[in-house]
This record gives sequence, structure tokens and C-alpha cells, in this order.
Amino acid sequence: MAVWEFVQLVLTVTMTYSLASQTCGNLTFHRHETLDGQLFNDTFITERNGSDKATCFGRCLGDRQCNMVLHNPAFQRCRLYYSSVITGGEQEAGWQYYTVACSDFRVLNALTVLTNQTHVDVTCSNGFSYLPTPSGKCFHDKVQLDVGRCMQTLWIDPVRPLRRTLPAPLSSGAEIIVEATANGVDISTIWLLGKDDDKVVFYLAVRWSPYALVYNTAGASLTWGSTVESSRPVLTPNTKSVLSIKMTESQFVISDGSSTFTVSRRLPLEEAVSLYIDFTVIKQVQIKYP
Repeated sequence: MAVWEFVQLVLTVTMTYSLASQTCGNLTFHRHETLDGQLFNDTFITERNGSDKATCFGRCLGDRQCNMVLHNPAFQRCRLYYSSVITGGEQEAGWQYYTVACSDFRVLNALTVLTNQTHVDVTCSNGFSYLPTPSGKCFHDKVQLDVGRCMQTLWIDPVRPLRRTLPAPLSSGAEIIVEATANGVDISTIWLLGKDDDKVVFYLAVRWSPYALVYNTAGASLTWGSTVESSRPVLTPNTKSVLSIKMTESQFVISDGSSTFTVSRRLPLEEAVSLYIDFTVIKQVQIKYP
């Protein structure tokens, strides 16, 4: 069903519920009868039994992630979700579908959210970046908005080795900045790994004796490509260095601000799902999205 057709079917009746003991304000819930009788699993937070509709709305109000409610009045069941879902439900009779109005939409980890007719302005806390997610859909004045999350993109003094799932797919214009120290003995490495570690989209190693900066990738079944090496120093042993990895349409540009090592991309950036870094001391890692 087209988005505009779905919006036309949305009921115009709005239900507002508030609790005097809550300080987070009121939430306005829109009923969507066309999606009743379906049970969704995407963006699911929690389920509670023994909840009438008012209590179910109150639970959503009290959960800063909640933007959608499924309520089953026959069995007094309540399910909370962090984002609206409009497809992929399984048939299960009795569920009633309610979503928070876009004007009240809460973005996870956000400090402030301003919802306009065509976009969402979000202020994230320090160390977090606002990144739209495919599941974050919301309807406002018959316009479908992409509503995302404030995702962590800065890690300070992490335990080595650092391994993190990428908060969003990488693309041209993205940059990874590593502030770290190497002892001049152990090999230091940076990896961008595929799902289940079955591919290596990016591998960078600093070897010390003799010195070499090594780049490689590995495709399906971890079939490694040709190694590219450089003798240009981009790290000084026992000295804190800032290493930048910038991604272009066809290259990785690796630099410490004075020396640059440029290599060709071999695999699509979006195939990378996790970041792995191992240096003697890791002071800070940041991912910048375009």
C-alpha cells in the first residue's frame, strides 16, 4: 500500500492521556485501525500483562524510548515499541494499534527533538550523533518522516582492544579518527569487518621491524587480496598520534596530518558492520558520518 493511501486511512480521532505524577508532559496517541489485529516484532521494547488501555498509555509515557503501543483489551496485554511499524506484522486477533503523534515523538538518547513538517531537528548529547534509521518512520501532516536515533560515535579511553558495531552503515565522506599510542614493538591494527566477520572491508597494520604500513582486504570466505605496503611513517612509537581514515568514492585516505597513505577501496563500505582497533593505548576513537 502506498504511503499516501495509508495516511488517508488513519483515523482522525486522537486520544490524549496524561499522568499528573509524570513531569515529561502529555503524549498524543493516534489510532490506526488498518493495522489492528497484527503483532509486530520490529522495534519492540517490552510487554506487560494486566494493563488496561489507560495504563498501557501511561507505561509508554513513562518510557523515554516509547513511541508506539499495541494494546489487546480482551487479554489486557500491552506492548511498547520505540518506533512506528507499518509492515511485517503477523496476524493475531485483538491487538489495537496506536502511535505517538510526530509532534511528541521521542528520539532515543536525544536532548531535544523539534519535529517539522518535512524533517526532524535533533540535539544529541556529547559523543552521540543523530543518524536516521530505516525503522524510524513517523507520519506528520500526511508526510512520512525518517526519524532516527542519537547513536554513540565517540569513545574515550576505551578498553583495548576496542570492538564496536557500527552505529550506521559507512559511505563516501565518512571518517574514522583514532587517537592512540603504539609501543613500537607490538603490531597495531584497525579493521572494518563484515557480518559474522566473513569479510574484511578494511585492514591496516603498523609493523615496526622493519617499519611498514600494511593495507589489505578479504572477500567472501576470507579470501585475502594483494597487500599494499608503505614505508611512510604515520605513527611514532610511544607518542600519542592522531590517525585519520577518510573514505572517498574509490579510496581510503590514511593520514596523521603530515604523511598520507592512499589506497583503493575494494569492497562496498556498506558491507562493514563492525570496527576493531588494537593499539597499546587507545585514547579516543570517533566516527564521523557525512
